[in-house]
Amino acid sequence: MVEAYEKIGNAREAAECFGVDTSTVYRLNRQKKAAGSVKLRINTQGRKPLLSAEDLSNIDKVIQEQSDITIDEIIEKLDLHAANETVHKAVIKMGYVYKKKSLYASERERSRCEK
Repeated sequence: MVEAYEKIGNAREAAECFGVDTSTVYRLNRQKKAAGSVKLRINTQGRKPLLSAEDLSNIDKVIQEQSDITIDEIIEKLDLHAANETVHKAVIKMGYVYKKKSLYASERERSRCEK
């Protein structure tokens, strides 16, 4: 589209050929002059991840060393400035699962319960 605009020299005709508005032609032309291309710009807006790649690898190492560590212990050990739920979601995303310890009933030890 920008090449057509540069050849023709008329933004209206170039816009009609591609079915866009003239402002799109002007914007893409400005972008090509400023950045050197009209490729899509990477979206740098929005909330950044709270846990960096280094934090995630440290969490993985801690879990490998001590498999029964709790989320609160991970936060305390690594001095993370993140909420419990944030670390929990990261651990789940890494593929780890946890099973709540069920209370062991003392009645199971009785001789009448053994089969």
